[in-house]
Amino acid sequence: MPQGKWFRIGYGVIIVLLIAFLASKVDFVFDPIGKVLAALFVPLLISGMFYYLFRPFVRILSLKLPKVLAILLVYIGALGICYLFFWMIWPPIRDQSITLVNNFPQIVASVQSWLESLQKHEWLQEIGQKDALSTENLTNKLTGSLDTLLNSVVGSVRGIFNLIMNFFFLLGLVPFMIYYLLSEGDKFPGLILRMLPERYHREASGALKEIDASIGSFILSKVLTSLLIGLLTFIGYLLIDLPYPLLLGLIAAITNFIPYIGPLIAFIPTAVVGLTVSPMTVLLIGVILVVSNQIEANLIGPRIIGKQMNVHPFTVMLLVIGASSIIGAFGMIIVVPVYAIIKIIATRVYEFRKNNHIPPKDPIVGGTKRP
Repeated sequence: MPQGKWFRIGYGVIIVLLIAFLASKVDFVFDPIGKVLAALFVPLLISGMFYYLFRPFVRILSLKLPKVLAILLVYIGALGICYLFFWMIWPPIRDQSITLVNNFPQIVASVQSWLESLQKHEWLQEIGQKDALSTENLTNKLTGSLDTLLNSVVGSVRGIFNLIMNFFFLLGLVPFMIYYLLSEGDKFPGLILRMLPERYHREASGALKEIDASIGSFILSKVLTSLLIGLLTFIGYLLIDLPYPLLLGLIAAITNFIPYIGPLIAFIPTAVVGLTVSPMTVLLIGVILVVSNQIEANLIGPRIIGKQMNVHPFTVMLLVIGASSIIGAFGMIIVVPVYAIIKIIATRVYEFRKNNHIPPKDPIVGGTKRP
């Protein structure tokens, strides 16, 4: 039987596929486990995010206070921020959302009217002489794309709402999970190291520290920069007198969690609203989004995230596009930290094997090869 490197890799792939095939034949065993893990995934993800947000404050307060009291004070501060949000910010967002829904037919009619006026332009009339690029076809395609986009947005909102409702009772566990993570989180690396042989402890410890720093910097940077993007776009929309400025600023803040593609996603619904005002408003919206994201990317972002998340921008774009086609919008958000974790582990494993290389045995003599 061949014993080359690529043959061994092929054997490994065959074994993995065989195990996956056999597991699919007993899916009645794994389906309940998968459902339980899927149900716990959202609360665990939310708990982990708030753990990294709260941990710096807990560590600072723990320097002079007991840890339990420090966590309690952080919880009180978070509740205060939530109260201010629902008291000052949520009412106008709610009112603007209701108004937008009520005016939605008029918005669609305004966009269609703009498309009809656009097709009367001289250069489009010249292009429209060709059947493939006729103004009628162009209008139909743009209108169809708009309808598809709006249906996709409505479907995504409905899916998110259903997801929240399905796991609402589990979300009650989040505060307790966060408390446990804040109080016992420093012990997790030790628990993982106990599961590994002692000769792997040094590399594993370094990998865990690097992963922890990468995830923490990613979450903290995304939250702070999203708040900044929301504030800058809100101010810009106010200056150009755009309808629903707070709601559209919130959309820009949320989509900023999606690397690189987020601003484009935020621009599309905002541009649709801007068309109800004037085409120049759409141009100003683009300028506001570009300027605000450039401020975040070049001035604020590097100071917050540093070089912890060392992933090339082109790689990030490919990851986001690939994750969106497989998992959807949720995958676009988590794909970068997941990739960073896999990259750190793979790099550490490679370096460990390189620095601790054992010469292979000679298959004929039975001993190790000598130079």
